[in-house]
Amino acid sequence: MAITLKDFQAFAQERMNEAIANPDQFRDRFKEIVDFGIANEALMDAEANAHFDNLLKIIPNMFEIGLRNVPDSPDKRKMLRAIAGTRREHHRSRDLLERLGMPYPVPRPIVEAGRPIFLEAHQSILDLLWDATRQSQAGAAQFAILGLLYWTVDELTAAFYLAERRYTTQAYNHLRTVHDLLDKVQLFFRHPQWADVWGGDDKQQIIKELSPRAIRKKLGKPKFDPVYGFFTELGTHGTFRALRKRVTQTGKKDGRTQVAMRIGGTPWESEVDMVIACCIMTVLSTLITIGQVYETRLHTAEVVAILRSRLESNIAFLQEYFVDPRVKAGIDASALTEGYKKLMLMLEEMENFVKSAGVATAVPDSP
Repeated sequence: MAITLKDFQAFAQERMNEAIANPDQFRDRFKEIVDFGIANEALMDAEANAHFDNLLKIIPNMFEIGLRNVPDSPDKRKMLRAIAGTRREHHRSRDLLERLGMPYPVPRPIVEAGRPIFLEAHQSILDLLWDATRQSQAGAAQFAILGLLYWTVDELTAAFYLAERRYTTQAYNHLRTVHDLLDKVQLFFRHPQWADVWGGDDKQQIIKELSPRAIRKKLGKPKFDPVYGFFTELGTHGTFRALRKRVTQTGKKDGRTQVAMRIGGTPWESEVDMVIACCIMTVLSTLITIGQVYETRLHTAEVVAILRSRLESNIAFLQEYFVDPRVKAGIDASALTEGYKKLMLMLEEMENFVKSAGVATAVPDSP
């Protein structure tokens, strides 16, 4: 049965009357009209469809014009916010929260290709940690190492989930936490006594001795970690550089620049590409760290085979989807290539150890 112009007008008028009587309901009632028109587009006749298209343009404008000479009041402000909401110039917290639970936005090739690569390495982390827990843990250091490594699982999961949905700033926060956790793992593995300090009650000593910079110093690493610094600048410390990636210039009016403050994720594809690549690199670093600290608890040859497989697939992915396009565009990608060269060197060290120990490396293909 066709929906006529009269039918649609009656449906819309009833909801607009409710909106006029209660400004708080404007956005919800207008959304009901929009949802009805979209859902029944095939059933509405030509006049009803034309009226619907017109309503989408004129209703917000009509209300806004009607409010121009109305004295300022809470109700007027509520109505103006509701009108802005229909234009996506104002937002509701409920919508932002629900968006995080929705399927991610328009698929992007690097995301589609990166997900199975990331999940493959992520699953290997879970597999190796499960193997490591088949033996009991003894002492503060072993407890801390296992707990921190399982902690990285959640951080990596959250980082990739947010990256898929374009929340790049928030994803960098989680990746930075992973780097913090891995440095602590390395420290407690090499110098178990520091786990006792970390688990103690002397807050001043913990801050002094176990800050990220102090831990790097104890590990013999450079004072400044460029990867950690990158995550910090774009995700944690509220820097101007990070803010610039959340602001869009929308035009100029009366000689003044107009900008839009972005919420709900970044609109720039290049930023999504970058954070996906960082997720891939970080999950690899985590996997290699697990192989190092739990070498005596794992099947060494299997670990090396897993790491070789994951590293090669990750590097191939990054080269195809990230490095090559940037090199062609004249963009420096040396930081990333240097990063996975270091990972390859770490793997080669482990392979050399296996060979020197006389452990057979021929194992079945890892899952």
